[in-house]
Amino acid sequence: MEHMTDMIKILLFLLSLWGVLFTVYRFGKVKIWFVPVTCAAGISLILFWGGLFGQLAPAADLVFLAGLAGSGVFLYCVIKGRIRFPAWSLFGVCFGTGVIVFVILTAYLRLDHYDNFSHWALIVKYLLTEDSFPGRDTTLIPFRDYPPGSSVFIYYVCRFAGHSQGAMLLAQNSMIFACFLAVFGIVKERRRFLLYSFLAMGCAFLSYLNLTIRINNLLVDFLLPLLALASVAAAYQYRDEKGKLCILEIILLGFTGIVKGTGMFFAGIAGLYVLWSMFRTEKLHMGKPRTEKPHVGRFRTEKYHTGKSGRIMKRFLYSLLTIAGGMLPFLAWQYHLRTDLAGFQGKFEIGDAPAPEFEPAAEIFHESIVRDFLRTAFDPSTRAFQVFALCSLAAVTAVLCARLRLKRRWRLGRILLSGYIVTAAYYAGMLYMYLYTMPEDEALRLAGSDRYACSIMVLFAGVLFMGAAIDIEHSFAVDIDERGAYRAYSSPGAKRRYQYAVLGTFLLAVNFLYSEINGLISIRQEWDASLPGQAEQIIGDRWYGKGTMDERRYLVAASDENGQVSDGEVRYVCRYYLWAEDVEVTDRLDEKVLEEAQENYDCIIILDPDAVQEGGTEIGGEKYPGRRIYRVKG
Repeated sequence: MEHMTDMIKILLFLLSLWGVLFTVYRFGKVKIWFVPVTCAAGISLILFWGGLFGQLAPAADLVFLAGLAGSGVFLYCVIKGRIRFPAWSLFGVCFGTGVIVFVILTAYLRLDHYDNFSHWALIVKYLLTEDSFPGRDTTLIPFRDYPPGSSVFIYYVCRFAGHSQGAMLLAQNSMIFACFLAVFGIVKERRRFLLYSFLAMGCAFLSYLNLTIRINNLLVDFLLPLLALASVAAAYQYRDEKGKLCILEIILLGFTGIVKGTGMFFAGIAGLYVLWSMFRTEKLHMGKPRTEKPHVGRFRTEKYHTGKSGRIMKRFLYSLLTIAGGMLPFLAWQYHLRTDLAGFQGKFEIGDAPAPEFEPAAEIFHESIVRDFLRTAFDPSTRAFQVFALCSLAAVTAVLCARLRLKRRWRLGRILLSGYIVTAAYYAGMLYMYLYTMPEDEALRLAGSDRYACSIMVLFAGVLFMGAAIDIEHSFAVDIDERGAYRAYSSPGAKRRYQYAVLGTFLLAVNFLYSEINGLISIRQEWDASLPGQAEQIIGDRWYGKGTMDERRYLVAASDENGQVSDGEVRYVCRYYLWAEDVEVTDRLDEKVLEEAQENYDCIIILDPDAVQEGGTEIGGEKYPGRRIYRVKG
């Protein structure tokens, strides 16, 4: 009976979600490429504002009911024959197949990254348990100053679709695939499959960067640059519809800014392109035969004269609205931190200047970090540097070939230069973070540097692929006109080269995706042997009613393999599964520790028998050799 109830809830949720998508598409007049990411960002913003005003659960229920109403309108339109379903396309079949494969795979994945249990999964579990944002006294959430942008969307999905880790990952990955779909929205000529296969290759290539932040976790370092790419794609597609562009970017940029502390950097970079698009309208003159030399495959910019000051003023106002709307959620979160969380010391706080007697040590500390940071940034063995070098070489080669062979000036060169500037600024910010805001022990080992670097490289590589796709689209010598695609080539040789290009890019995309799928399957097969897998086998995944947690005191015995005890990972993982605040960890369980445990703890969890020392194998006649929970009191 309970299983049937869960299935009904999931079905109603899917109907509600479909209703939201349909409403945005039909009545919002948003192109289908941007509907999913707009809906995900919009739902998240509604819940975000609801959470700030202490109405998180009512906001979620309101969106759910509105979605059901939208599904009702959809069914009415179907009955009345007002819905015209789009014809199938090769791209739609390919993209849909890929999504289905990853949905099936994701449903059986489990969380295994340290940061999931230190914050991301922890905050989602807290939201689902409490139906509110953590307050000043919520000690169970250590990083209460982290923005909850993506977490509230996961909360919304899991509120109706179940609390499993697979449901959490499906919610997170739905945002990722929504961003990928938006990237394909830059294509104008839908009948050129090469453009789709090229972009598919680029999106699949980004999975190479995502090995440190795979889609089997809730980390947002991969989501952030993809949201920026989606914003750029929307700005390019709607650059001639300034009002709609303003509304879409308020939603997308506003959401990006509250996904993580660094979200405003990615939102700001995308926002600069949005503002540039506000004041620039491009008329495309493409696809003319090579005999018609003027403006072949080139852009011409519409000039605005002083007599059209009203139009310029209108765009200026749209720009101000976009800036204000995009920054408002971030500013509201900062206000929340200064008021509702006043006095809370965040993890990344700018420290005071060192006292004069400690300045020499601080100088050595800074020199060590700078030296290690530069060595890591320019290390050819790192994934981020490899992608940076490869993409730079490919972009320069493509620009030179287009200029020398095709006699066209591709804009990819200017995009590459802009990418260099953005990457340099991001790396400078990373260095500043390690020097002045990150805790010393983490700064000395450059904690997360590979993940942070891969995050900006996703944006760097992504904009290059998008720019190259646009340049390719504008470089075809012949348009596809009413006579059909078979007349869309200047010669049989050109058609053959086109077919080889489609085949090559398509096979590369499939290869990258196949590698990613195999990697995820391997991780899933090895999960039981991981720290979270072992902890869940012993503890289970405990969920309590609203405002309830396990108040018992726990001592966990585990080995310090790979620093899992000293860096706090064991404690975070066990706190998540126990849903208990008072959890301590030891890597040496001996007779003395057991005697103290009788006075200070209610239960002992043996996570690793190797942590049990001589003399600590039994207490009160009960032996402690195996992995399980042992009661000390009560």
